[in-house]
Amino acid sequence: LAKKKAFTPLLYLASIVVLPWWIPLSFNKSLKSWITNWWDTRQSETFLNKIQEKSILDQFIEVEELFLLDEMIKE
Repeated sequence: LAKKKAFTPLLYLASIVVLPWWIPLSFNKSLKSWITNWWDTRQSETFLNKIQEKSILDQFIEVEELFLLDEMIKE
């Protein structure tokens, strides 16, 4: 019984010292790869969308120029 009473404060002390250090460390290790993967995926999607947007804008400008040329020819 005395051994158990002596062990309990050590358990509390270990949990006070170790848990605040261990929780962020394990959280950081487990989620770091997931967050990095998600961030890289989102950036590549944004990059592709910008390329597609530029391509569509270029095509739109070309069609607009052809339309204006057609209007000039009709006059």
